Amino acid sequence: MLLPILATAFTFFQGLNGQAVDINGITLYEKLEEMERQMLNPFTLVSVVSPCSVNFNDDPNRGQQTSAEWVRIVFHDMITKNIAGPGLGGLDASIGFESDRPENIGIFVNVTLGQFSQFSSPLATCIQPDAPRIPLRVGRMDATGPGPAGVPGPLDSLDFAKAAFAKAGFSQGEMIQAIACGHSLGGVHHTNFPDIGKSDQRASFDSTPAAFDNTQVQEYLTQTGLKGGPLVTGPVASRSDFRIFNSDGNATITAMSSPQSFRDTCFAIFTKMINTVPAGTVLSDPIVPRPWLLRESHLDLNSAGSVTFSGVIIGHGSTPLPTNASYFYGTVGGGNTGPKQSQGDISKLSNCTETRGIVLIISSAQYPIFLGTIIGFGQIIDYKFSDVLNSPNINTINIQGSYQAPINQNIFILPSQSFTIPILASGPGSATIGHKYVVRAAVSLPTLPNYHAKLTLTSLRNRSSPRSHPLLSPLPPASGTQLRSPTPSSPRSST
Repeated sequence: MLLPILATAFTFFQGLNGQAVDINGITLYEKLEEMERQMLNPFTLVSVVSPCSVNFNDDPNRGQQTSAEWVRIVFHDMITKNIAGPGLGGLDASIGFESDRPENIGIFVNVTLGQFSQFSSPLATCIQPDAPRIPLRVGRMDATGPGPAGVPGPLDSLDFAKAAFAKAGFSQGEMIQAIACGHSLGGVHHTNFPDIGKSDQRASFDSTPAAFDNTQVQEYLTQTGLKGGPLVTGPVASRSDFRIFNSDGNATITAMSSPQSFRDTCFAIFTKMINTVPAGTVLSDPIVPRPWLLRESHLDLNSAGSVTFSGVIIGHGSTPLPTNASYFYGTVGGGNTGPKQSQGDISKLSNCTETRGIVLIISSAQYPIFLGTIIGFGQIIDYKFSDVLNSPNINTINIQGSYQAPINQNIFILPSQSFTIPILASGPGSATIGHKYVVRAAVSLPTLPNYHAKLTLTSLRNRSSPRSHPLLSPLPPASGTQLRSPTPSSPRSST
């Protein structure tokens, strides 16, 4: 079962309802296509919650659990939705402004937001690889300030909890389901609730706090193991789980006691939680990656001054994929350069290489599996390609008859001639305090035949994360620009 936040990690903090082109010059189509790529990527966010017990950002002795924090943040953000009033609240990232509220006690808000800021993947999972996938719908709007308060906590009455869920559009039965599903992971921390936890440790909700399963439900109903956890057996005032589970005579909790019913119930309730958004927000249809995409592609100039186009084609499907991907280049006027074949499947290479400062991580296993976790979408294969574009009229690449992407030979960054220079602090034994970026581009000026120019962009910026994706990270602002004419004998060179 996917954690509720996992399918929305990207759109949660990267709102997509906006102008056709955003402030960075990126279109909505490009954002959606990047999300398709990331859905077929087994890395990035998945490493943060694989396995479910992983503690990404805290002292392991404290019992922090990243997967449980992700569940908690989506619940705390969406539960303050008010369907009867002006429609405020819901899953809108307003919790980023609410970390100092007593109802959001703990480090989970700032830690989780910090994790999301380092990655662009919309999907991650750590549990039950054969479980259904929560549909990814986009269109959420990022809040610009705090939203309504009112997250129910351990010390609140049953009436308060029922009213909070009802205001957000959840029935009493759905309230029970949401709490039971959310409390399959993690536990209660003594530092946050001194009367509930023990010393500086965590009091787990069930005997398998790192597994998303029905153990808490079973232990509550049979009064075995941890008997439902600290919010069932702890001080009477803090027995919120007991009050909620027992509020309908245990009918709902009993109905979800089998592994299959628990999984099906949690899939449905997590989907509703994710889609609880402010009034006026219209979510898209579910996004599913197309069968064929470009995972990565780039233009460059080779030593002879010819334009090259290289990259990785990605394919996926439930049936076996071909040994090589087929494609052709389209030209102005509707023609093409003839069929081509990729260089084969590179998904099973086991290495980590760095090319011009870009780290390419290749899984040693077939792509649908990463750290023992199936990421879905059937078989997933990467195919490498590299060609010299002998015609300036080439303007598209067409893959397997189902995918087309534009190629702009008029202006493009030159990866082979772009680089970074470390900036050192003054004094002996100086540490690197930043990087100077030199980004070079080839520019075609059609009004001047056989004339190309070099555009040099230089900027200074602290480099906080090497994992940011170029579509989601604008180029550093230029502090200097130069245009130089190339030598007449090599119109596409950048000398």
